Amino acid sequence: MDFEGNLIIEEHQKLMKKSSFLIISFFLFLTIDIVLFVILQKNDLFMFQLNRSSNSVPNPMVSDIFSFIFYLIMIFALVIYLVLLAICLHKVHRNNYKLLKTVHNIADFFSIVPVFLLVIFIINGFFFSFAQVDGESMEPTYCNNDLVIISYNKEIKNSEILIFKSEDKFLIKKVIGMPGDELLVDQTGVYINGDLIEDYIPLNHEYFNGIIPEKNYFVLGENRDNSLDSRVFGLVSAEDVLGTVIYKMTDNCQ
Repeated sequence: MDFEGNLIIEEHQKLMKKSSFLIISFFLFLTIDIVLFVILQKNDLFMFQLNRSSNSVPNPMVSDIFSFIFYLIMIFALVIYLVLLAICLHKVHRNNYKLLKTVHNIADFFSIVPVFLLVIFIINGFFFSFAQVDGESMEPTYCNNDLVIISYNKEIKNSEILIFKSEDKFLIKKVIGMPGDELLVDQTGVYINGDLIEDYIPLNHEYFNGIIPEKNYFVLGENRDNSLDSRVFGLVSAEDVLGTVIYKMTDNCQ
């Protein structure tokens, strides 16, 4: 075998080792991604839920866009790595060196994909997510189709905006009454610690007279005349709270 042939085979072997490392690391992170993906299916704010619909998640538009892009990139990266694996399983010879080098370079470029996806899963699964406002109950602060960022921080403070579930619906409301506050809701209005907060009461409203229990909150919509809130369904339990709004990304109220 000539000198050039030996050199190609030597370079080929080095490239095979690098490719083997890429393949192992790629599928290792991909396995972690899959495990985390399965675990986070229970998170209502996880953007990559498989069995989601416009009513089952509070961020249908964002979820569809993000998941489509990431799935597409992930599938392409997986195909590249499967091709690289197939090439590496063949015997070393000069005829497939150029092909190996080309596929290796592409795979090297996409090696960040499962790592990046893992970071997205962790951030979206445990810390932050998006939500899309549905309806007019929070106007003029938040309007229909406004996009907001949600923090999973459960240390709720007065006047914060909550995202929570109520009878399989996702609602966005403002905290008016905190645990320990004296709350009175009767036919004359809503009173917090003796102060009149709201004098408009729906016909079929929830009466309350006492101290708000621990891990419960009284919430109202900004648009009082068109809001399904604690005047109707009562207190919101901390267990039903998904997060608090920390940033408004769009403004459809203008």
